[in-house]
Amino acid sequence: MLGPQDTRDAFEIAERGYWLDRTLFRYSLKAIFCKRKEHYDRFDEMFDRFWSRYYDDKLEERKKTVKQIKKEPETDTIIFLGAKFNKPKAKEEEKEAKQTKGANENVRLRFTDFSKVDVADRERLEELAEELFHQMSMRFKRRLEDANKGRIDIRRTIRHSISKGGLMLDLAHRKKRKEKRKVVFILDISGSMDTYSYYLLRYVMVLKKYFRELEFFTFSTHLTHVTPMLRANKELQILKDIGSNVQTWSSGTKIGESLTEFLSGYGHKFLSQKHVVVILSDGLETGSVTQLKEAVETIRRRCKTLIWLNPLKGMKDYQPIQKGIVNVMPHLDAFESAHNLDSLLKLEKLLMDV
Repeated sequence: MLGPQDTRDAFEIAERGYWLDRTLFRYSLKAIFCKRKEHYDRFDEMFDRFWSRYYDDKLEERKKTVKQIKKEPETDTIIFLGAKFNKPKAKEEEKEAKQTKGANENVRLRFTDFSKVDVADRERLEELAEELFHQMSMRFKRRLEDANKGRIDIRRTIRHSISKGGLMLDLAHRKKRKEKRKVVFILDISGSMDTYSYYLLRYVMVLKKYFRELEFFTFSTHLTHVTPMLRANKELQILKDIGSNVQTWSSGTKIGESLTEFLSGYGHKFLSQKHVVVILSDGLETGSVTQLKEAVETIRRRCKTLIWLNPLKGMKDYQPIQKGIVNVMPHLDAFESAHNLDSLLKLEKLLMDV
């Protein structure tokens, strides 16, 4: 992500007149904004798309015109071709105010409970979720790349540097590739959970390409294996397929029965000491609490890490006193909230640190 200094540097090169030379301006911005290879790969396309309209056949004419612009010292007036004009301060202040307001709105939405988002804010929340999940996706990619590099091989690094005059431009690594994590998501889509499940579904669609194996199930009164529907390339198609094929969305909930169904039908294939299991549910069991406890205990014994996400935990003064939650708590490695964007982003650390 860009910091305040990057922005100041970009404004400074523009103020120095670098923008008058398209090539110079391009490479100046590229040096400031491009931190990784994927940034370099896309920068030229983004630069041309945004700036091309400013570089037309009249550039030379504008260069001459700019030289005629003089600023009177210690005043808010500029002289242009002999005429005096006041700076458009109001517009600049209005623009700054809008930017500040937009930033404050993003912070508010990031910490707003999904179930309490106004209809007028939903579109903006969708945009913010897409933006934050994309940033998270880039962090996942970087961390996985760094984890796969292994330790620096000093001997190979020195040997490779000989052909470059002794400059150690490229570090050689003793590659000790870590196996990508295997994750199983099991989402409660009962009536009290459907809003939260929708956003975790969006979250899962971002993560699916960063794990060697990612399995996705939904349940209310019955379990549904959703993973095959995630293979579509387009997000809208995935959501459409899930909506058409998951018949129990927003119905009742039988957590214990559904987890038992997962164990009997898929446990042999998707549970091992390499798997992380994430369950999203408020724990409001309408079936057998004993069955729920036994299912969770079995899943924990057969997987590496078991995480339970409960949106109710994000509510003020919440206490885990429901019978279902009380019985499963001793078998969990982590018990976290999942009621807003900020809480979902914190799940990133849990998944990367296991």
